[in-house]
Amino acid sequence: GFVLAYVLEGTVVAKITGQPETTYTTGQMFYEPPGSTHEVSKNASATEPARLLAMIFAPKGATLTLPAQ
Repeated sequence: GFVLAYVLEGTVVAKITGQPETTYTTGQMFYEPPGSTHEVSKNASATEPARLLAMIFAPKGATLTLPAQ
């Protein structure tokens, strides 16, 4: 499946394999394609909160996560 993520509050940094770390702020969305490895997801601030809504789209019964090799 794939992931759509929406930043509800604050600023987050995300990275998938083969892409640079990217910073997203409140109201922005990002896409993680099927088969990608999610390497980084973190709050960009040490003092301000951040909230992220991740929506995972996959066939019913599919394995949603696999350990990185």
